[in-house]
Amino acid sequence: MAVTGTLEQIRAKVRRITGRPSANQLSNADLDNYINDFYVYDMNAHLKPWNMRSSVSPIVATTPGGDRVLTAGEWNYLVDSNVYVNIEPPFYVGGQEIQFFQDIRAFLSYFPHPFEAQTLATGTGAAGPYTGTISNTPLLYDSIFISAVDVGGNTVVANCNAAGTITGDVLAGGTINLNTGAVAGLTWNAGIPAGNLITVQSLSFAEGRPRAVLYLNHALTFYPVPDISYEIWCTVYYSPDELGAGDQPEVRQWWNLIALGAARKIFIDNLDIESLSKIQPIFDEQMRLVERRTLKQLSTQRASTIYDYSGYGSGNNFVYSG
Repeated sequence: MAVTGTLEQIRAKVRRITGRPSANQLSNADLDNYINDFYVYDMNAHLKPWNMRSSVSPIVATTPGGDRVLTAGEWNYLVDSNVYVNIEPPFYVGGQEIQFFQDIRAFLSYFPHPFEAQTLATGTGAAGPYTGTISNTPLLYDSIFISAVDVGGNTVVANCNAAGTITGDVLAGGTINLNTGAVAGLTWNAGIPAGNLITVQSLSFAEGRPRAVLYLNHALTFYPVPDISYEIWCTVYYSPDELGAGDQPEVRQWWNLIALGAARKIFIDNLDIESLSKIQPIFDEQMRLVERRTLKQLSTQRASTIYDYSGYGSGNNFVYSG
């Protein structure tokens, strides 16, 4: 039988290594869980194989059509951290490189975002509805914070979603016009005593081509807010899809390592330290063999320095093919 590295061959090897030839000893379903646990989660963390590195747009849609491009008026985009293990510079928006940050302090020192505070309305004793106007427009919907103290002495807060709907400690029906700042139908869950201030903190924005991006808390935040839709690319390491019947790993060479990795997990779960120690040298050898492909690929280029490219701000274009 040809060595094709399918899931079935990986299963057979794991059974031989662990001495569990029968499904009565270890079901195929449980065995597949061990195999995919190592393949999807552990292997990338151990090695960062070259074949799991790509240039893609890793954002998750926050608005219709936003899964591959930035959308005008949006600045926060979710990243599926279960798929994209690492995100690295260089980062390109519309074919031009932008600055990449992972430290919010550094990001805000370059591009400060001062919130503006103002009084939106004054309590009347009723829960609402209250109206008012937020002056610094247009508004970023996820940077609006409305607060007050209710009749029970509790601080109540409200926010806004992308559709302009007010959410939080409120009844349904309140809205904010993100372009004009008009607030209508704000009704709290409890009354606001007469004279108590209802305050709002908010952040306005000026649209333009993004010049920087912050990667933090499973999200990409762009500044300035995109004025039109832009396609983006960056370097990512991704997790592979789970193996199913007849499937092969992305590189067939990996099948021995996957089998040994799954066997290690079985021995660990059964506290079989003696068997674990016996296969460890073989596992380490397979790790080196798999890693050698990445090292050979990287050896074709010298390590980049800040002097290799004219860098951010030069206006160099990036051409993507794929």
